[in-house]
Amino acid sequence: MSLIEHLDRPRWEEFLRSTFEFVLWVLQNDRFRSVGSAADDLRSWLAAGGVARVRHHLDEQMERRRFPASRQSAVRTCIEELARENRGVLLELSRAGIVPTVEPDHLPGVSVEDVEDLLGRMLAGERPFEEWMHAHGHSDEEIAEVYRMVDRWLMKAGTVQ
Repeated sequence: MSLIEHLDRPRWEEFLRSTFEFVLWVLQNDRFRSVGSAADDLRSWLAAGGVARVRHHLDEQMERRRFPASRQSAVRTCIEELARENRGVLLELSRAGIVPTVEPDHLPGVSVEDVEDLLGRMLAGERPFEEWMHAHGHSDEEIAEVYRMVDRWLMKAGTVQ
């Protein structure tokens, strides 16, 4: 049964959560293993375009199946929560090249290597952004606000791919 068919049933959220987490485990540990069709939908969308592609396909399928607006909104919210809760795993999968990253062509002077270096440092527990902000006189409150803005942008743009 495809993922969208499960989302039209009772207990859809529990199913989506467990399938999402299972797919992340599969992508980390044995990405070519045989899985059910719902998990395969998620795995292929994540591997081809990350969370943004998952959102895109689910939005199209929910429209086509005429899901009520309340269910569509709830599914979108659930996907955002799952992406936020599993951000670390998604970043690791991006770093490993399993889930695509967004190329920083729109950031002049920032190369892919720069972004990979920053991600590597962050995964190692360093906090290069916070260190730079503190060195330039910014408070913890300002840093927290920047993180909130970046989080909103990442979720909207699907960069947590």
